[in-house]
Amino acid sequence: DFSSGTTSVLGIGFPQVRSCLAAVSPSSYGYFGSGIPGPVATVDRLDFSNETFSSPGDDLSQGRNAIAAVSSSSYGYFAGGQSPAETPTKVDTVDRIDFSNETTSVPGNELTQARSWSAAVSNSSYGYFGAGSAVLPVTTVDRIDFSNETTSAPGNNLSQARNVLAALSGG
Repeated sequence: DFSSGTTSVLGIGFPQVRSCLAAVSPSSYGYFGSGIPGPVATVDRLDFSNETFSSPGDDLSQGRNAIAAVSSSSYGYFAGGQSPAETPTKVDTVDRIDFSNETTSVPGNELTQARSWSAAVSNSSYGYFGAGSAVLPVTTVDRIDFSNETTSAPGNNLSQARNVLAALSGG
């Protein structure tokens, strides 16, 4: 509860036990994508008004885990990760979920480097995917421009290579 700073158990369970997933949210729902075991392509929706889970029916383009996610007011973007294999393959794919109709698509602009275990932050104009693991940890920061959905490497990378990190942004 943001108003009181308290936490509580919702009393509902996640539809499928999984870890290594990412989430995006407009104001009314939270969308959770990907994860393991699997890896899976599943997207689940949490309705904030009644705290129930459902499946919008449209999943990510491929099963993967260890992804990162950012959101604009209209879309959520799930990027990178590892695809299923005995030796996991890093992915540069960016999937988009349209919050207005809950459909997913691949807009065609990938990360500049295939990687998993990145961290992500966003503001109203851009989403940033930082570092992660290509084969070894990397310093790369990619930016997605929400106005035209292009991805680029703006050139300001992290000071040291790292993965399995977290990120946050101020308002």
